[in-house]
Amino acid sequence: MAYVLKGRPTECIACDALAAGVGTRSLVLHRGKTAFVMLNRYPYNTGHLMICPVRHLKDPGEMTDGELLETMRLVARCSDLLRRTMNAAGINAGLNLGAASGGSVDHLHFHVVPRWVGDTNFMPVVAGTKTLVEMLDGTWRRLRAEVASW
Repeated sequence: MAYVLKGRPTECIACDALAAGVGTRSLVLHRGKTAFVMLNRYPYNTGHLMICPVRHLKDPGEMTDGELLETMRLVARCSDLLRRTMNAAGINAGLNLGAASGGSVDHLHFHVVPRWVGDTNFMPVVAGTKTLVEMLDGTWRRLRAEVASW
């Protein structure tokens, strides 16, 4: 509900997070040369990550070859990370481009979402809410311990 009631942000949440640096407050887990990884503040599932280019871009067609390579390497590494640390049985990875796609953040980003068999239950359907099994700062600490050496 915090996301729904807050409305669409006027500032860039990705650029703001990057400027704040790696930490639990920003939810940034890793910063590379041209791309970075952060936890989604309003996750679909516990461990939901966003991989963003450092440059503020809106479309993958604007990315350099270096940005594309580092971003896709981070998608692969994060998929492995979530399988190992969260015992994910599967991964949803992708992006939403433009308002009609459901995208609400103008900064280009790829979602990497851990999935488990049976992770969809009655709560979203009956109660209109999603439950998470871990607070964001706890997830950040657990994942950061793994990515600190990247």
